[in-house]
Amino acid sequence: MRRINRFNRKICLLLCCAVLCSIMYTGCGSHKNKNGSMLSDDGRSYGGLIEKNMGDTVHTAFFDLTVEEAVKCGTYAFQDGLYQADAGKTYLLVKVTVKNTYAENLSMSITDFVLDYKGNKAKEVITGYGKSEVGKEEFMDNLFTLRMGESITGTIMFTVEDKEEYQLKYVEYYADNFEGDTFQVTLKPETEAPVTETPAPEETPTEAPAPEGAPTEAPAPEGTPTEAPAPEGTPTEAPAPEGTPTEAPAPEGTPTEAPAAQ
Repeated sequence: MRRINRFNRKICLLLCCAVLCSIMYTGCGSHKNKNGSMLSDDGRSYGGLIEKNMGDTVHTAFFDLTVEEAVKCGTYAFQDGLYQADAGKTYLLVKVTVKNTYAENLSMSITDFVLDYKGNKAKEVITGYGKSEVGKEEFMDNLFTLRMGESITGTIMFTVEDKEEYQLKYVEYYADNFEGDTFQVTLKPETEAPVTETPAPEETPTEAPAPEGAPTEAPAPEGTPTEAPAPEGTPTEAPAPEGTPTEAPAPEGTPTEAPAAQ
């Protein structure tokens, strides 16, 4: 009987250890959330993949990111002329809004955002082009500082394989080289009609046009003749007094020529 009791005690002890290990394992695994993120000792999230779509706002540790729109086109009018993408490739224009939600100013680059797509055999990091290369105001600066609470909107251009769907990615990197979560936004871009000609600059008139409705020369006041008329009833030349001949007549009985003496 003693041997049986000792055997039962050993079994109970082993079962208790197994239950305790199971609880400890479950407790460790509870740090993972539905995105696969875990918390480090200092409370920073890492290891997760947060997936969103165009129009959704992504909340990173440093900023909020929203992809406003995505457009792809086979030709694009750069500042120095019209360019066509290589065969099988396209220009992808991605318009994003970034808002600083961190407690400090952020030094950023457009290379913080990389592009990927299914079937990318090269697995190369695809970075985009900004204002420095494209030369247009609507594009984001290649390097910029995002102040606390500041929000900016701009476009990034990528040259990629022509696909129906892409993924814009951002990975959290801290100053101490700690790598946080990865954020991925799925893009389904619209296709823009091809540009066949470089748009001509707006014509600048050589002379400033008159305001709308204004005549080119100031008109005389209404009812005013171009030349001032003589007063009413006044002839253009002053007439002789009434009954006065135009030449003075000789006295009555005085011949016009002196007669010869008798």
